[in-house]
Amino acid sequence: MKYLHALLFCLLLSSCTATPQLGCPYEGEPDFAFAAGCLAVAHGKVLVVDSRTGGLTPPGGKSREGESAQCAAHRETLEETGLSLIPGKLLTVFDTGFHLYACAIHPDSGQIAPAVMEVRRSFWLDLASFDSVQWRYPGQQNILRDILMSNVSADTSDTQAD
Repeated sequence: MKYLHALLFCLLLSSCTATPQLGCPYEGEPDFAFAAGCLAVAHGKVLVVDSRTGGLTPPGGKSREGESAQCAAHRETLEETGLSLIPGKLLTVFDTGFHLYACAIHPDSGQIAPAVMEVRRSFWLDLASFDSVQWRYPGQQNILRDILMSNVSADTSDTQAD
């Protein structure tokens, strides 16, 4: 009986922390990659996650079997931030094969509310603080800075970044 109570408690807890599943908003020719993520900039801030292993990184993660890189970027960003982003232009492919897309905030996205187990936290990092934080992967900071400075990913949304 105590196992049944534990199982019910776990199911209840997981239903409270699950990220709502939204369909992939990407329309276009799909890319396929091992992993993908989103680079979103709004109001002088860039969307980042503080990973469980330490350091900041744009939201993203592994693709599922048969899933396009753009849809993986959308799904992983939704799971890690609670925000629904629309993948656009491919910005770079890291040496790991990770595809990073310029992403716009979907008008119905809402506020940051990550799934509890995905990351430590998600937030909008002020670009003025970009060089003063620890990044998760060596060299990632320089690549991201180059992308941001080239204005390839200029503000992608009119949505309030808090």
